[in-house]
Amino acid sequence: MDSSDLKVLAIKEDGTEQKLKRPIHPHLPNIATGQVLIIVSPVKTGKSSLISNIYLNPAYYKDQFDLVYVISNTINNDRTSRFLKKEFSETCYDNLEDIDNIIQNIIDYQDSFPRGQKPFISVVLDDFLGIKKSAKINHFVTRSRHYNCGLLIFATQVFRGLSTAVRSNATAVVIGSPNPNEKELMKMAEEYGGAVGGERKFLELYKEATPNPYDFMYIDLQSNPTKVYSTFQKLIYEHRDKYSGTVNIDSIMDKKDDEEE
Repeated sequence: MDSSDLKVLAIKEDGTEQKLKRPIHPHLPNIATGQVLIIVSPVKTGKSSLISNIYLNPAYYKDQFDLVYVISNTINNDRTSRFLKKEFSETCYDNLEDIDNIIQNIIDYQDSFPRGQKPFISVVLDDFLGIKKSAKINHFVTRSRHYNCGLLIFATQVFRGLSTAVRSNATAVVIGSPNPNEKELMKMAEEYGGAVGGERKFLELYKEATPNPYDFMYIDLQSNPTKVYSTFQKLIYEHRDKYSGTVNIDSIMDKKDDEEE
């Protein structure tokens, strides 16, 4: 090799990408490389239906994982989640007071296997607001790929209820609708606006992505440029694209300006 050639060479893949049982749709988060998905959705906006589809619908990730852990304090009384509970009955947990032990047991089980032989797993934490701050969760979210976790989901109604560690490690975000809470939308616009061309652009895209109840805005933060979808079906924006839509969001932004003043 010519030592005077300063071209930056690509690093070879290390072979740790998970071989999936079947191809997945290119719009979906790529679980072969490990994904941390945040779902922020108010009550009665289809959050439980979305999670059930993610794991039970063959168009999504049905049968892709060796183990799926469902950690939710409503799993036993949410009728929408009854099929999820039936499918993963042995790995469903509703005692969130014991969250650190649950996460530690998952870690210990994965670590009992040699590298390259760990089960391919997914973990979903749903409706977990109010539980104590968990160092184990923060550790797990930063090391999920090490434990061969292809998909780690945090589903919540309150965005800032998620720790900084969770938010900063997210590779994808789903924002449900309708969301009548302008302050919640602004918190998410502040967090992710920079990835999509600013806070105003974020709000415009949210409105375009969610014309109907139960629609959601999906942001692929791992793609470059960042991509925004209406549900998982329609790509509506790439960060470098020219976007000509206009939405009346001045009232929301004016409120924010007033608060800052």
